[in-house]
Amino acid sequence: MAKLEDITIIDAAYDYKYLLSRGYNQRLALDVVTLRYSLNKEKRLLLYRCIHSMQYVANIISKIVYNPTVNDVIVIDFYNTLLTILCALENCNVYLCDDCVTRDLRGSKLKPQDETYILKAYELILNALSKLKPLKIIIIADKNFSHSAIHVNQFNKYIEERGLISHSILSLTPDKDSIEISKKEEAIVISSDSVVLERAYKVFPLTSIIINKLGIPFTINFAKLFGTLCNYCYENSI
Repeated sequence: MAKLEDITIIDAAYDYKYLLSRGYNQRLALDVVTLRYSLNKEKRLLLYRCIHSMQYVANIISKIVYNPTVNDVIVIDFYNTLLTILCALENCNVYLCDDCVTRDLRGSKLKPQDETYILKAYELILNALSKLKPLKIIIIADKNFSHSAIHVNQFNKYIEERGLISHSILSLTPDKDSIEISKKEEAIVISSDSVVLERAYKVFPLTSIIINKLGIPFTINFAKLFGTLCNYCYENSI
């Protein structure tokens, strides 16, 4: 039997998606649903991160690339991707959102315990990128992260050891740079940031694919709940 709190968040998700799809302001819709279902801060954040209008989802799904080719340029939102993989490895909650993208609620900072898993996370990302064999990998990392230069240099080193071509950017505006480079290079973006995905040229849901292949269950599968077809992406990708 489903837990009462799970039923509540699912009902709230249906209402929230309906309001967004009808054109309601996101903040207003979220306030209404939060009040209606007495949602706490975590559940409110979950809706904000994971539930979108039908129009938004259709746009993202149309951009998803299942198998990037050797001629493709890939832009990877470094910390955005790394933190979600770390979250999955550390058995914290990960959610498959209604746009086939995996997200978490862990926050945007590295934690001391992450050091235990960070090399494993690198390996998982690198194994996937090695199979894709893209023309070039552009790594965009938030310069405000502690030790960002060290992390990126380390990751770059591992990429080069696998014979891949990469270029890294430490940015004060990683979202903006990801969007601009994606459009300029006609590049495929790896990120879970909804603003980046909405404006990107193409999208590759790498974290969702890695977590699926690891057999790690999603805490809630919103894609399945709303009938978004993500299985093809998993079954026919790397």
